Amino acid sequence: MEKAIRVKGARVHNLKGIDITIPREKLVVITGVSGSGKSSLAFDTIFAEGYRKFLDSLSTRARQLMDQLDRPEVDYIEGLTPVVAIEQRTGGGTSPRSTVASITEIADYARLLWALCGEAHCPKDGGRIVQQSLDDCLERIMGNPVRQAQGKPEGSRLIILAPYMQAKTSVLRGEIPHLKQKGYLRVRIDGEIFELEDPDLLQAGGVAEHQMDLVIDRIVLRPDQRSRLADSLELAFREGDNRATVLIQETRDAEWEALPVSQHLCCETCGTVYPPLSPKLFSWDHPDGACPDCGGLGEALAFSPELVVPDPSKSTQKGAIKPWRLGSRRMIIDRNARLKQLAEQYPFDPKMPWSELPEQVRHDILHGTGQREFLFKTKPGNRKPEPMQWEGVLADLVRSRRETSSDGLRNRLLAYQTRSECPECRGARLRDTARAVKLQGHSYPEFMQCSIREALRMIESMDLKGFEEALNGLRSRLRFLDEVGLHYLSLDRSYASLSGGEAQRVRLGTQVGMGLVGVTYILDEPTVGLHPANTKELLVTLRDLQEQGNSVIVVEHDSDVIAAADHLIEIGPGAGEAGGELIYEGSLEGAIASKRSRTGSFISGRESVCRPVPLKQPDGEWVEIKGAHEHNLKDVDVRFPVGLLTVVSGVSGSGKSTLVNGILGKAAAFKLNRAKEIPGRHRSLTGLEHFDKVVRVDQNPIGRSPRSNPATFTKIFDDLRKVFAMTALAKVRGYGPGRFSFNVRGGRCERCQGDGVIRMDMQFLSDVYAECPSCHGHRYNRETLEVRFKGLNIADVLELSVDEAVSLFAAQPRLCRKLETLQAVGLGYIRLGQPAPTLSGGEAQRLKLSLELGKGQYSRNLYILDEPTTGLHWIDIQHLMDLLFKLREQGHTLVMIEHNLDVIRLADWIVDLGPDGGDAGGEIVFAGPLHDIKDAKRSVTGRHV
Repeated sequence: MEKAIRVKGARVHNLKGIDITIPREKLVVITGVSGSGKSSLAFDTIFAEGYRKFLDSLSTRARQLMDQLDRPEVDYIEGLTPVVAIEQRTGGGTSPRSTVASITEIADYARLLWALCGEAHCPKDGGRIVQQSLDDCLERIMGNPVRQAQGKPEGSRLIILAPYMQAKTSVLRGEIPHLKQKGYLRVRIDGEIFELEDPDLLQAGGVAEHQMDLVIDRIVLRPDQRSRLADSLELAFREGDNRATVLIQETRDAEWEALPVSQHLCCETCGTVYPPLSPKLFSWDHPDGACPDCGGLGEALAFSPELVVPDPSKSTQKGAIKPWRLGSRRMIIDRNARLKQLAEQYPFDPKMPWSELPEQVRHDILHGTGQREFLFKTKPGNRKPEPMQWEGVLADLVRSRRETSSDGLRNRLLAYQTRSECPECRGARLRDTARAVKLQGHSYPEFMQCSIREALRMIESMDLKGFEEALNGLRSRLRFLDEVGLHYLSLDRSYASLSGGEAQRVRLGTQVGMGLVGVTYILDEPTVGLHPANTKELLVTLRDLQEQGNSVIVVEHDSDVIAAADHLIEIGPGAGEAGGELIYEGSLEGAIASKRSRTGSFISGRESVCRPVPLKQPDGEWVEIKGAHEHNLKDVDVRFPVGLLTVVSGVSGSGKSTLVNGILGKAAAFKLNRAKEIPGRHRSLTGLEHFDKVVRVDQNPIGRSPRSNPATFTKIFDDLRKVFAMTALAKVRGYGPGRFSFNVRGGRCERCQGDGVIRMDMQFLSDVYAECPSCHGHRYNRETLEVRFKGLNIADVLELSVDEAVSLFAAQPRLCRKLETLQAVGLGYIRLGQPAPTLSGGEAQRLKLSLELGKGQYSRNLYILDEPTTGLHWIDIQHLMDLLFKLREQGHTLVMIEHNLDVIRLADWIVDLGPDGGDAGGEIVFAGPLHDIKDAKRSVTGRHV
């Protein structure tokens, strides 16, 4: 009997009771148009059932610690092995401390190696940190004739001291009687030796605290004194917590030399004691290892000069220093008075625009004038000015943030701060003791700052006897990440900053490192963010997983992955209610021959994505960036034609996101939209005067709350509520538009507060959600639901799909226009009230595009898109390109990051980065129209197009 996973009667979401047989231990691809039910089958049915069965095998205590999934609507699933789902989502929900290394367990292995094999050095003076026995300490002082170790010369005078305590005078005075009882005669206080009977001992006044050391013994160094010296050191170690100081005077006229000794781990040079090395010392998630200044984040909030002076055309007198207008009235008056006094003495003209002031003057106003003093009247009634240093605007803001008791002021000041590198750890995240540990010449932060490929070379060069298992664990994980095209990522790269495809491949690296067998892996578009040049490497990894005895199920649209599949499943034919059917199941050849399979039509070439409008040529207007050198960009100059659709392509890690999102997007948002963002490093950016605003469309969710939905995001809900408020019954009862909102009191059901469900606290089990018994999941109270439009109440309307709503509201032009825009971007299948967290990244991106398309087209906008074809079938890509070219025809400019070859072929202009990722990238290898890219020998994209 063939090994297979048999799904019978799957009815989750829009699936129409389909039956599917999925062969085990094969590479299976599930494809279909966006919204057809692919994820409902793979994740909400197969994975959910496997996860539920796994939870049933656990104890009650274990189940309460894990997320609960409802039983999927399916008759049965048989032949299912343990399931691991690797979804295509960014790391936005993870801790900011999570990195590529920590997610893949690379950090765990590396911490073990550095803790067990690393050589510790003192962060103060670089001396070796070693643990010495009593004999080792004696050898340092007296020498060892057998090993010819040189000590101090014979006849030297020694004073053995034990560090006792550092405390206030009153506390030390209370210790004197106890020391006399123990038989001690002398102590050293703050470097000076006193007898305990000395009347001048511990005089009142002076410093707040004193350091007291016990004088254990005074010895003249001779061979016959070795036993006495050993006894004295033992006593000193007992009193000084395994620490002692030996004062040595080699001749009568010589200075006393302090030699610190200890039986703890201590520095050979200065004697500072350190804790033993352990893996937690190299973890920025643990207090023992985290930098005390930034708490292990590697970043600190600092006031940004660009945000502090957002409008350089203003003068200091007219409020160029914007945050100085915050705070109490007296604080504002005092600041302006001090700035006026500075202008008189520095001097500079306070009426001159900030941009016209000399650069040194602007720097000194913001950062201070060093040791130079000026005369300031510090108080209104103070006639005589006092000489003071000008500390600078930024220092004044830091002090205001620290000293203010107003949370409101502190929160308003956040708008003028950006995250910058921690000045203490320089972004390494660890405390100085961890940073000073070296393993074969490399510190732990140096290893974490390496790219994956550099780290792999470093680990492969190491030969550590007895630690082969940890080295092999590191090598296997690093080698996988290198093979799937992530070689450019640094190990300390924040996991939250990864794209959906990068995050998925990083998690896949963890699974490959585990070496599991007999598992069903379900992946959601692992090729997202992957250049076609790297797809082959990913396929090799997926095939390795399958050949190890695992079943690999991939939800995918990429033609290379589809062509490599052992078994193909297509869901369709349309999206939403028009989908959920099994269109085709079998081999790729069968799909190509099938008349129902749209995927087979595109693979065979019978259908293709077409350009709806003619190609356009640049008309001489450009947006130009010069000297871009953020991250791996190598001081590049690049131009984007105004009024055209430009695609920025290149292999993964070549610098596309840095150039488009980090520099162009942020600089345009800062100048055009007054956003509080600082762009990446570049010399200049010109051409933004051609636009009224910038619109950035990414794959971030439109909202994280179930209350957020397509209707609320696109403002359709506002128009819906107005329509219901205009009905006859609503007018009679005096209901306004607010009555039909489930977010505010009035029309919503107060028992569930508009959620439609009641949360029940199960104490030691996970929370259970039940339908609200008052509104039965409709969210509104009975009186509100009595108001109907064409026979439907507001709750019924929110359950409609966009296509159904277009027919219902055909006589409402404003509302219908917004709904038709959603249809134009291929979202006619989504429900108006569908919770935002259930939307895919591609659906969220098209929602944002529809919102912009529905606005009045009276301006020229710059649109920046980040891989808008994510999660889209060829049919959906055609809808998207029709929309984008419609925006172009309206006079807008579009710049999009994209790997999809069909989209690249349709672009008016192509900017290709490379030639490789990481340090080997960051260059412009081609810029121009499509027909010229074949001549660009360094362009990897050109070879694939």
